[in-house]
Amino acid sequence: MNKFLSVILTLTLFIPQGFSQKSDRPNILLIYSDDQGSIDLNCYGATDLYTPHLDKLASDGIRFTQFYAGSSVCSPSRAALMTGMSPQAAGLPGNTSSQPGHPGMPGDRVTIAEILKEAGYATAHIGKWHMGYSDDTEPLAQGFDYSFGHMGGCIDNYSHYFYWNGPNRHDLWENNVEVYQDGEYFPDLMVEKATGFFKTHQDQPFFMYFAINLPHYPLQPSPKWREYYNDLEMPRRDYAAFISVVDERVGQLISSLEELGLRENTVIIFQSDQGHSCESRAFSGGGNAGEFRGAKASLFEGGIRVPAILNWPSYLPKGLTNNVASINYDWFPTIAELCGVKTIPSTVEGKSLLPILENPIANHHDSFRWKLGRQWAVRQGKWKLLGNPTDPSGKYPIHGEQDQLFLVNLDKDISEKDNLAAKYPGKVEELKKLYLDWEYGFERDIPQKLAPLKNLALGSQINGTKPHSSYTGKGLRSLLNNERGTGNIQDGEWLGFEKNDFTAEILLNNSIKAKTISVRCLQDLGSWIFLPPEIELWLITEEGKEIYLGKQIRPDNYQKTDHTVHTFSFKAKQTISSLKIRIVNQGECPKWHAGNGGNAWLFIDEILVE
Repeated sequence: MNKFLSVILTLTLFIPQGFSQKSDRPNILLIYSDDQGSIDLNCYGATDLYTPHLDKLASDGIRFTQFYAGSSVCSPSRAALMTGMSPQAAGLPGNTSSQPGHPGMPGDRVTIAEILKEAGYATAHIGKWHMGYSDDTEPLAQGFDYSFGHMGGCIDNYSHYFYWNGPNRHDLWENNVEVYQDGEYFPDLMVEKATGFFKTHQDQPFFMYFAINLPHYPLQPSPKWREYYNDLEMPRRDYAAFISVVDERVGQLISSLEELGLRENTVIIFQSDQGHSCESRAFSGGGNAGEFRGAKASLFEGGIRVPAILNWPSYLPKGLTNNVASINYDWFPTIAELCGVKTIPSTVEGKSLLPILENPIANHHDSFRWKLGRQWAVRQGKWKLLGNPTDPSGKYPIHGEQDQLFLVNLDKDISEKDNLAAKYPGKVEELKKLYLDWEYGFERDIPQKLAPLKNLALGSQINGTKPHSSYTGKGLRSLLNNERGTGNIQDGEWLGFEKNDFTAEILLNNSIKAKTISVRCLQDLGSWIFLPPEIELWLITEEGKEIYLGKQIRPDNYQKTDHTVHTFSFKAKQTISSLKIRIVNQGECPKWHAGNGGNAWLFIDEILVE
């Protein structure tokens, strides 16, 4: 109760003007899918999917066309949903650890479950959590009376083991007690537990957060749907089949509500947590963002614009398409208003959607701001400015330094293909100021123009460790091409190495009198990229003598900076004909990191001889 001391709650039955009077407060079924592409329902434009139940929810309710997630990765999106605040304000700006004992969203944040529980609602979490794996951050500590599901980011749907990395670890819990149902299909278990909760609480208003872990990898659709989509190519085949598994389970929930006579008094909300995944675990794709650019982990539209449906056919409008830009923070005050909770915490940043259903005003929100690691974005009206953008989908190239501030007019270029920053510098400055006026926007986030290089080793021969196939840049020659990377790992200048050290020999075109030799390395903790623990350097003189220059060690406080580019420098003062270098990889993510035990990445850029 401590978290409520600063919040005065007034409970009342509040019915928006224009809607029918109702004596009983509605049940709320909030369905949150996982890694679902921007158009991956038939009612959103997909032509190769079978999604009759979700399509009917849209046709009998309200379908939102400009609905945003608070982030483009799982944990912060869910924190925004639960608290009605930006992920930064909610205290979970990036993905939290999937390891037992690790905290997540701070326990003093007020959740919609807690508000409704205070209002007399029975509350349940079913499915994925991924907002904390400690006693004070798990569902029962965040307002839920009942919880069934997995605490980490993803599980195998049959063994219920954590999917990312070993050692193999079971992750299935019911009310904080580990339960074992080996071989039983997790989507079926979710429906079983949900319908059981419906039956037990049919005489009491309830709030259920049904966080289905699909179509997130591992792609494990049931044989029925795999066969149905047999004519599609992978990975679309299994991804599409997984979408139909979601739709089928939603249909089962609706049938259960109907059998119990609860459907007429149940509000159903459906939304995806972010765009589709292009990760290797998802076979590098399968989802569809349509004309939008980007995907999961990107702040382009394909990463944050998601399917969203609101349905209560007895008391809300039917068959509406709502084009007002909204965000998942808005569900908190919307649900509170529908359930008769008139006063909500002052920390809530969302706005109730009910006033815009029949009066779709364009300025529901004056602006939107997002931040994920080094990326950030601001939207105001038709204009959107991205800082340090990434695009895992690779739909269009990002042109190095010139695209690190990326301005688009969404009215004219919904695909975000063309950067208008050079054409409209005034608008760039205006939106940049809007970002910096935000509590979580900092000057250090603004891309700075890089100083020109003069690498004396330009064009020299280099032989070394091959980079990971996903991050080859322009090949090893990009380490000696007089061009620096921007901090965006996809800009063609960075080379990435998963778990492996990097060693190389550079054979100079001519003997060079070198004063200093330096190496640029990237750290992006959210992407499991670490500064190297150490770098060693050897010089070979004109006479063939090998000189060991020693080693450089990363800063002691490296883990306190989520994103940085660090230069390691050696004083040479030698005339040399070649050099050898060894750059050590972190190897595995350390215990304090969210990826504890997973493979760490090393990213390096220009090896500069001056």
